[in-house]
Amino acid sequence: MVFESVVADLLNRFLGTYVDNLNASQLNIGIWGGDVKLNHLEIKDTALDELDLPVKLSFGYVQSLVLKIPWKNLYVEPTIVEISGIHLIIMPNQGIVYSAEKAHKNEREAKQKKLLRLEENRRSRQKPNMPSDDTFTEKLIAQIIKNLQVHIKRVHIRYEDKFSNRERPFATGITLDSLNFQTTDENFKLIVQKETVKVFYKLVSMSSLSIYSNANSNFISDNKGKEKIINALQRTIAVNEEKPEGYRYVLEPLTIAAQLKLNQKPESDGSNWTTPKIDLSMQLDKLGLSIGKYQYQDMLLFLEAQERFTLAEKFLKYRPNLTHYRQHYKEW
Repeated sequence: MVFESVVADLLNRFLGTYVDNLNASQLNIGIWGGDVKLNHLEIKDTALDELDLPVKLSFGYVQSLVLKIPWKNLYVEPTIVEISGIHLIIMPNQGIVYSAEKAHKNEREAKQKKLLRLEENRRSRQKPNMPSDDTFTEKLIAQIIKNLQVHIKRVHIRYEDKFSNRERPFATGITLDSLNFQTTDENFKLIVQKETVKVFYKLVSMSSLSIYSNANSNFISDNKGKEKIINALQRTIAVNEEKPEGYRYVLEPLTIAAQLKLNQKPESDGSNWTTPKIDLSMQLDKLGLSIGKYQYQDMLLFLEAQERFTLAEKFLKYRPNLTHYRQHYKEW
């Protein structure tokens, strides 16, 4: 019962940081039942603020999140996390329409997070700093990680910019068809790990990872209505050789198979760090990289504009939402 409470608290705090209007009571009930299903999650526009970059999240949506924790059979069944339909649109902070109400809400949440961090630091300083064996909770967490399966499908993260170069707007994005993360034995055969082990073995497979950059691009964020934006982002995810028309790829759709070894405590396993904490080997069928003239120019202009975007963020609330400066003296 104690561990369920710990998991519920961690998920509420983590998801509450990034998900708007999260129903905490519904999440708690799902965790206690061992099966959490959350659909149509909207990501907060402050989700990227901790990166301290001059960009804002214009649109964020997760189609579904499923968490299956077999509380009664933790040692014989895997814990499964399934995430489907991650869609994000990012743009320079200059492209965000200022809202006083949102600004006050974000400021209040930032203060609450700061207070929470201070309180956690105070508690950690009060705890005696002495070595001890793993607690019951830590052992259960290790057991969950050992048999954790993660399945992620249909990811599209897109950056749209009409301010770095006003003569030629561009859009850059990362798409992913699927990512799977599963537990194996030392021969990388799928298993459910029941014994206590020092090293975890994981098999990672990634399908159709790609990066594109389109000059003179139409903006998906200009679509009216959430459903149209979601459909546009879904349609433009490359799958193997099936690529959306008119997209220029810096990284062609790539499939990766990886074998991962995780050493829990290399500092105390007696190996004297001869066994690394993370050992990753990857296999690639082919790697297609290319960059065109406009893609290179857009990248340089984007980097040059970062200082201007950072300065503009401080005065966003005074700035009229205009695409051109001329003939708008009244607004200014």
